[in-house]
Amino acid sequence: MTIAYESQRSSAGIARWVSAADGDTLQIALTIRLVGIDAPEIHYPGTQKPSAFDRKLESLLATHRRAFKTKGFREYLAPKLAERPGTRQLHWGERARTALEDLAETRLRHRAGGQVRYRNLALTVGEQMFDQYRRLLAYVAPEERNPDRRLTLNLLLIQEGWAVNYIIYPNLPKPDDWERLQRAVRGARRQKQGFWKDERVLLGYEYRFCVDTLLGKRAGPDKYCVDVTTGELHAPHEYYLIEPENRLFILKEHLREAKRMLRGLKAR
Repeated sequence: MTIAYESQRSSAGIARWVSAADGDTLQIALTIRLVGIDAPEIHYPGTQKPSAFDRKLESLLATHRRAFKTKGFREYLAPKLAERPGTRQLHWGERARTALEDLAETRLRHRAGGQVRYRNLALTVGEQMFDQYRRLLAYVAPEERNPDRRLTLNLLLIQEGWAVNYIIYPNLPKPDDWERLQRAVRGARRQKQGFWKDERVLLGYEYRFCVDTLLGKRAGPDKYCVDVTTGELHAPHEYYLIEPENRLFILKEHLREAKRMLRGLKAR
């Protein structure tokens, strides 16, 4: 008898071989994208450094005026695109990477039996497990016996001002986690922690859509944005009207589904 079935296999990301533990167990190195946050870029696109785009970014609003539709949006972006915006992006991106490395040293590194070891990591995934680059999307925290005591690296980076929340539907945090993220971003902004010291720095997602516009991949921002405090939906080029901590981004293909979700929330 031949049994017919439809395969349910799907891509589970890209990993690097480390070693074989035994005949049917192996260890791998898997790239993880900290979900729900966004730090300034060090390389984008590919291996190109942001500083390489300084001059073109400075003139972006003049050369690609149609991509930035409203006067208010152009006025919002103009100071962020002045005076070597790519170099400033690179500067804060390098500082953010150092901050993540420092967190690994302070939160994960310990001595055991006279040897330096790193604590295990607890990984939690959301609605989508992998991004377009096949990186695992996860909340990452030092392993704790009591899960309630876990502080994720995602949240710690936001609290220190080295990342901003970047929630893209349908990867929605739990309500309590949303509130923690909002408080953390608001606090870091007001206290000018990390990259918030530079009021003109392009947020990571802003830098990417600006460079993509230069390269002809996009025409300005392309994600709709919801103010989670009011449920109000904004067009992609209106996201700046919402405080950073209150932004929920929605891809065009998820817009109808997300609208149903928003109507359900408002009806409660």
